Amino acid sequence: MKVLDAEGGGQGGADTGGDHDVGAASGKGSARERGVSARRRSVLRGLSAGLLAPLGWPATSALATTGAGAYPNRPVRLVVPFAPGGATDTLGRLLGRAMESSLAQPMVVDNRVGAAGAIGATAVAKSPADGYSVLLGGVGTNIVLAYTQPSLPYDPVRDLMPVAYLCNVDYVLTVAAGSPYRSLDDLLAAARKRPRAVSYMSTGMLGPLHVALEYLSKRAGVSMVHVPYKGESPALADLLEGRIDVAVMTVPFTRPLVQDGRVRVLATISAERTASMPDVPTVAELGFPGYAVPIWNGLFVPAGTPAPVAERLHAAAAAAIGAPAMRERMVALGVTPTGGTIAGYARFLQSERERWTAMIRDTGLMAG
Repeated sequence: MKVLDAEGGGQGGADTGGDHDVGAASGKGSARERGVSARRRSVLRGLSAGLLAPLGWPATSALATTGAGAYPNRPVRLVVPFAPGGATDTLGRLLGRAMESSLAQPMVVDNRVGAAGAIGATAVAKSPADGYSVLLGGVGTNIVLAYTQPSLPYDPVRDLMPVAYLCNVDYVLTVAAGSPYRSLDDLLAAARKRPRAVSYMSTGMLGPLHVALEYLSKRAGVSMVHVPYKGESPALADLLEGRIDVAVMTVPFTRPLVQDGRVRVLATISAERTASMPDVPTVAELGFPGYAVPIWNGLFVPAGTPAPVAERLHAAAAAAIGAPAMRERMVALGVTPTGGTIAGYARFLQSERERWTAMIRDTGLMAG
């Protein structure tokens, strides 16, 4: 799998397409596809259904055709709008390698970093709707930025369409091992005593993690200073040196640091404890009932992409995260595979827009 790195500004969280029921759409096949025997089609459907049914993904044809012929017939670009070395980048590289076998073409990872993920998302939104530019998006690029950045150069609903709901990602509040804060209560007590003296890091101004920590601050009645970084890796040195007090980081990135004795974890911002760190309490357990900030990732393509192409990508993603070895690796990293239909993903995105709109409005970060 080839990798392209593009330089840019701040990184977003691991951060919607429109409510398109791609699975219900139809497209005309090529002459070659129409010539495939009914028996062979039946076999293909059976094999596909057997592979994808455990995840709830619909079976689709192994061959997608467009006006330009079979898809894909050249490498597919997977745009990761976050910095190399972070959790989303790691997921993108794993996914790209796994999808290559289904697509029979290389997936080229293209890191387009900047503006809390908006640079990468814009690159895909403005690309031809042919299936050769795919966004590894998330709650930041496809939900939050639309409400926090008034000059966003793309519309997540109008310009991007959902292809696959991949996973949920657990994030934890982390301090350096030498920090005086041994619990979330310690941290918030210091913030109450010294307003704006305690600082926290997130991976992007006005991204989902910024919203998450501002939401916690409001619930706790404290004021902390937000310091945005390009990614988890650039922030780590400042956390360890004490230049920032607390960081919100992914479990995959944090767990090795805990094992090395370099950091300490205070809480997870998820609704439930993470399987790979079962002793870490949720923020909700620590006195903030109902507090939960779900962070997820999924695939998106430019609006107008032909339905057979979107379905082809959907099936390749399903095969990738449905493989037992891949699922085990994702879970071990603190990433929970999800799945479902394209139409179901679109409905999920609508519910997420409603959830995040309320949260962003409550924090005062809603763009005017």
